[in-house]
Amino acid sequence: MKNITFLFFTIALITFKTSAQESKIKFGIQGGLNYSNFRGYHSFTDEKPGFSYLFGVSFQYALNESLSLKADLNYDRKTQTTKGTTLDWYNSDTPILTPEITHTFKSTSYLNYITLPIMLKFSFTRNKSFYINGGPYLGYLLKSGMTFESSSEGSQDEDLENTKYRKSMEFGISAGFGKEFKLNDNHCIYVELRENLGLTDIAKPAMPTDESMKTNSLNLITGFTF
Repeated sequence: MKNITFLFFTIALITFKTSAQESKIKFGIQGGLNYSNFRGYHSFTDEKPGFSYLFGVSFQYALNESLSLKADLNYDRKTQTTKGTTLDWYNSDTPILTPEITHTFKSTSYLNYITLPIMLKFSFTRNKSFYINGGPYLGYLLKSGMTFESSSEGSQDEDLENTKYRKSMEFGISAGFGKEFKLNDNHCIYVELRENLGLTDIAKPAMPTDESMKTNSLNLITGFTF
């Protein structure tokens, strides 16, 4: 995590120096919520999309008054959760197993990515404050795994890594809608809602049931450009 933070900081300094020399170039920092799920993957019967986070930097080059080329570099955590109940089976007097105590559990499957969306951004309305953007994205997997929590007495939280069973690269399509709040000629705050549809089967080797595993996520992003 420290290396990722240092990388973002270095890119920020370089891009900021460049943007001071070229008015067509804007640099930004951003972060937000990530609401995601994994399509075609069923390890439990009651899986739900999970909430997580993303943060990163953005680079924007104005092609004309309304059209820009935008690239982001984000740390992107995608999750999917399931909750349920389990039974502790025991009977000290007979060898027959009987249900005695019910416990709750929660498991969270996660994928930690560095993602690079490259999009065309079109600004509209009279003051160019609203915009839409879209384009392809690439994702590089840093870590994949599953955490498990249980209320059972004596149980410990577990984090089981399974990165080797996931492909390192992901490809997909991003599309978003946002609004900019201009502070002055060089600075603005923006809010964007973005959908990311993964097109790559990231399961490796193939799932035992011959199912694919693809990601889908909805981002609520806030950022600051200068």
